Amino acid sequence: MIGVVINPFSRRNRGQSGLKRKLERLLGDHGRVVETYSTDAIIPALKQFADEGRKYWVADGGDGALHWMINGACRYFGPQRATEIARFVPTGGGSVDFVAKGLGIERDPQKVLARLVATIAKGGEPKYVPVRSMECSGTQVLFGDSREPFRRYAFATAFAGYGANFFGPLHEGSGEKSPTRIAALMGAAFGAAAGRAVFQGPLAGLKPKPLAKAEYDFLHPLRAEVRIDGEPQLDRNGKVLETFTVLQCAAMPLSLAGILRVFPLATNDQMHVHAGLVTGAQAARVWPLLMTGKRVQHLLPDAYDGPAKSISVVCLPGDEMNPVLDGEVFFRLESLTATLGPVFEMAVP
Repeated sequence: MIGVVINPFSRRNRGQSGLKRKLERLLGDHGRVVETYSTDAIIPALKQFADEGRKYWVADGGDGALHWMINGACRYFGPQRATEIARFVPTGGGSVDFVAKGLGIERDPQKVLARLVATIAKGGEPKYVPVRSMECSGTQVLFGDSREPFRRYAFATAFAGYGANFFGPLHEGSGEKSPTRIAALMGAAFGAAAGRAVFQGPLAGLKPKPLAKAEYDFLHPLRAEVRIDGEPQLDRNGKVLETFTVLQCAAMPLSLAGILRVFPLATNDQMHVHAGLVTGAQAARVWPLLMTGKRVQHLLPDAYDGPAKSISVVCLPGDEMNPVLDGEVFFRLESLTATLGPVFEMAVP
């Protein structure tokens, strides 16, 4: 009944010798565990689960693991059949766990799996929750500067600007994503914004190198044409906006390490979009509201904070974006459009 995919090379699983055997003992006769040493190995594992009639597909890890599993299913079986062939089980065991947290799943994959096994052993079924995805499609520059179609299904995205920029420093070094480190990086980001305000004009040449690096890491914008529900994004004067420091959307409300709560308007019928030019000072002003999940449209004259059915981004010549989809970074996108995607049934043991 159960198929589990694990990546033995993931940050959490490295050093856990015997993990596969441990999960197999936990499953007993109720499931199969497949180790996937690369993303290319995911589709053969899912095909095996389908051939064996396994109903519950478990992504051992966080949003990234779930992202690769669902996209593997959509690529091989097609989006429609992928929504019908299995019930997906997030486990909340990764660095980014927006989906699991949104479903109330605790951060312990083995406990989640044990509850699922116990429910099935008694002849029952877990609770099912429908979760809307987003279809993200565009054009990506690959090796040799060839351009290829890009298509992924995701639940939360940061196309560019502060949100996407944050993941570069976040993945550096040990890659630790604890609440303490996230708070420290957020402090560095606001420090870079404050430093930009100080070191202007004649003082620009005196800017310390660490501050200049932090400013680039966290604050560099994207130059693009952006349309929300088909309409171009405008600034406070009614002119088409071409510089974006905020560009992100989600299909479900999110919480980052219990510190930041965003996208409260996201439902199965609409996305929640942030798009526009937000200065460092404005970001600091809206911060307390974002922490409590409130909208900040009234404080951002050159940005949009609200519901949408679609958002389309086309980079201006010379610029590209490295969007973050469910915590996974993809590189060199020249265009990207997010629309409402398929609804996936998530099993919540």
